[in-house]
Amino acid sequence: MPYVIHRLQFWTSITLISVVMGYPSRSSNVVFIMVDDMGWNDVSFHGSDQILTPNIDTLAYHGVILQHYYSEAICTPARTALLTGKYPMRLGMHGTPLFNSEDRGIPLTERLLPSYMKELGYSTHLVGKWHVGMSRKEYYPTSRGYDTHYGMRGGFIDYYTYNKVETWPDGRILFGLDLYDNDIPQDEEERYIVDALTDRAVKIINRHNTSVPLFLHVTHNAPHAGNTGGILQPPLHTTVKHRHIANSNRRLYAEIVTQIDRSVGRIVRALAEKDILDDTIIIFASDNGSPTVGANNNWGVNLPFRGLKETPWEGAVRVPAFIWHSSFRPRVWDGLMHVTDWLPTLTAAAGGRLITEIDGVNQWDSIIQDGISKRTEVLITVEDSDRNTYAAYRAGDYKIVVGNVTGLSNNYYGADLLINKEKAPEYFPSLRSCDIARIFEYMGLYLDIDEVKAMRAAATIRQEEPIRDSTPCLPSLTRGCLFNVRRDPSESRDLWQRANKIAVLLTSRLRGLWAMQRRRGPLNIQIEADPANFDYRWTAWLSNQSNISNAILPDSNSRARNYTSRNKTIANSINCDGTTGIRNFLCILKSVF
Repeated sequence: MPYVIHRLQFWTSITLISVVMGYPSRSSNVVFIMVDDMGWNDVSFHGSDQILTPNIDTLAYHGVILQHYYSEAICTPARTALLTGKYPMRLGMHGTPLFNSEDRGIPLTERLLPSYMKELGYSTHLVGKWHVGMSRKEYYPTSRGYDTHYGMRGGFIDYYTYNKVETWPDGRILFGLDLYDNDIPQDEEERYIVDALTDRAVKIINRHNTSVPLFLHVTHNAPHAGNTGGILQPPLHTTVKHRHIANSNRRLYAEIVTQIDRSVGRIVRALAEKDILDDTIIIFASDNGSPTVGANNNWGVNLPFRGLKETPWEGAVRVPAFIWHSSFRPRVWDGLMHVTDWLPTLTAAAGGRLITEIDGVNQWDSIIQDGISKRTEVLITVEDSDRNTYAAYRAGDYKIVVGNVTGLSNNYYGADLLINKEKAPEYFPSLRSCDIARIFEYMGLYLDIDEVKAMRAAATIRQEEPIRDSTPCLPSLTRGCLFNVRRDPSESRDLWQRANKIAVLLTSRLRGLWAMQRRRGPLNIQIEADPANFDYRWTAWLSNQSNISNAILPDSNSRARNYTSRNKTIANSINCDGTTGIRNFLCILKSVF
């Protein structure tokens, strides 16, 4: 079958169908695939040929690539934002991700995305990582709107033993199994974790009753690092490929990414064989950027962005993402979008309407009609801990970073990992031969090489600002950093003094948002959580009779280890008179302007 085929006839047909049917239908199935710690430079539709992701790319080229999509800087906040449609700082779920042994979770007063979908008639399933509460069964996915859950409840696991090894701040080590089929521990599981999760996703699709729409949420733990004894864990059943990559660790990382790409292909194939692909909305996104170096590093690369996971820089929060439906006109969308937007957007796509007040905005019409984003600003990240106090905020094309980022990964990482020792594989043949391309050809959807080149070029980050500061800007207690991230996505040209009026405006808005945060209580990890108490399995250790703190204050009846002496209380406003004892750089900045 010829590779270069024009789509005129196909899109004419789609246009006629759309006039009659609308596009897509209000009961379209939804498959949301979230990967863990994947960097911007780890998918090939962003322009790199080093790690080819042909299935992911083919899906992206037929859909809408989200070029200015922001998530949160780390796992728990990203998932909280997705599921609630709210900035995590409003719920005490910002900053440091959950320990498995911590009594904290998304407050039970919050209604989550699967609950909304369920109300609209959807069958709801979570396959993979949860990481927003596991100390009590009330925090479990099946208590929050999912019909079923197969996967891990905590932050990460070994790819082969499915154990999580957790090290406490005092050096204590806890370890146990964290892989469940609803409440059944998977002690006999033997598959590579990416394959096990994919197999379950395919099984759910195969058994789905098509008289109701499907909401399938697949949250891979890959390519997140494993335990310290096996940080990189590619599939063992194949030989290591990617011989063109010079760095050995990057090669192993590439094997994991390739397995994720195959997983996406298998899921799309299952949807096609079930005959529901043509009316399924598919979303692909990473939860945050990659930790290229440092603790739990995985050798992913966020370049050309600055910084790593768990920082306020673009490398932590601007991540690969796209949305697909068979009726979409392929394009790269430049609208500003945040992970909180998925809840109202998908609810609207399913025919629902939100009446509750959230931070997310409905982007559905903007995406399908190639319109202007409904979002003009985004609170990118907030951290208010003993070690660091910082925040990042974007309005329009401008972004500010303020606070104390001492000790964070504030530079550019991974250039040496992008070195190839020999020629990389040919890109376009890999697209043509992948599973999704074959499936799409059967549906009458063909890749046009010129269209692919144009979309790939549009999805490749361009640095328009030619001037770079000799030393990258770091905020201090008396000034922040200001960037035009549309012209300067690498955050290399500080405009704080040059555009001081913009800096004042953004800081004023950020000050107001900062005042709305719900501060976290002391780290509430509990020895009762030790998997040794449960036959070396991570499971809920608190009953529903226990006092539920809504994830903020520690349970006074538990023997918790509180690794902070700081008295953090829930605060609705900033006290600039210093009576609260809270280090607040925003108050200092207020006195400077």
